[in-house]
Amino acid sequence: MNVHESAQICSFLLSQGHTPAQSAETADILVFNTCKIRNTAEQKILTHIAQARKLAKKQSRTQEIIVTGCLTDQNYKDVSKDISVSQSITISYGCENFCAYCIVPYVRGREIHRPKQDILAEFDAVTRTGTVWLLGQNVNSHPDFIELLDTLCARKGDFKINFMSSHPKDFTTELIDCIARNAKIERNIHLPLQSGCDKILKAMNRRYTVAEYTAKIEYLRKRVPDICITTDIICGFPGETEEDFLQTVETMKKLRFNAAFIFPYSRRTGTAADKMPDQIDTATKKRRTTELVNLMRNSSRLPFPSQS
Repeated sequence: MNVHESAQICSFLLSQGHTPAQSAETADILVFNTCKIRNTAEQKILTHIAQARKLAKKQSRTQEIIVTGCLTDQNYKDVSKDISVSQSITISYGCENFCAYCIVPYVRGREIHRPKQDILAEFDAVTRTGTVWLLGQNVNSHPDFIELLDTLCARKGDFKINFMSSHPKDFTTELIDCIARNAKIERNIHLPLQSGCDKILKAMNRRYTVAEYTAKIEYLRKRVPDICITTDIICGFPGETEEDFLQTVETMKKLRFNAAFIFPYSRRTGTAADKMPDQIDTATKKRRTTELVNLMRNSSRLPFPSQS
């Protein structure tokens, strides 16, 4: 079971653009999927977690340490200090967006949404401390998503709710209002933009425009002033001209994300984008990725523009 769960976690992180680290010491995100069937296993994982915290502090580097699995059913104050203790609940499987670059709909299948009552029953069975993640390839396409969030946030307990992954086309004003009225929903939203150019968004089959995405971001910041917004950007999608790329640069400057996961387009056999003409050469993709990364390093530290 642990191997299966770990494989699911790995698959999810890979789908979000992360890549495996060479070692635990160099990882930006370190996940401990824990077991406590025996006391030796429990003590061993506690030692590993303590060593990871100690090394991160010694290196003076930011490393997100996530503890999930069996160990999270108890309150370990010495473990949870300075790290995220989280549990996850998958609320839907599959995807029907068919973004041109993505293989997920072909390997995961069409969307299947778990019934609300099943999700609530699973939530009630976990310890309500730390962060509870609601997961899905397109989590906010669940037909009962807003009602589900309201219901979960009404439950008693010292916990926070977070969710991933969100698709901008389903990130509605009603969902933003739900986030605003529920303090138990973490003030961290990951909303993949992918491109700041309408021509490329259409080629990607993203089904929203830059203007529509921008309006949602502006409304989100107005309703939840302390929100932290992160995004994904793909550089060098087939047919992306230098002018198209510069439109993305200007969009990024305007939206001022807290952070962004920026990576070059990766060609995947079986996707629509794989058959597109005007594939971009590796050097150009790498240069554009580096330019956006440098832009984010400079602009993300600056204050957001006033929403007044």
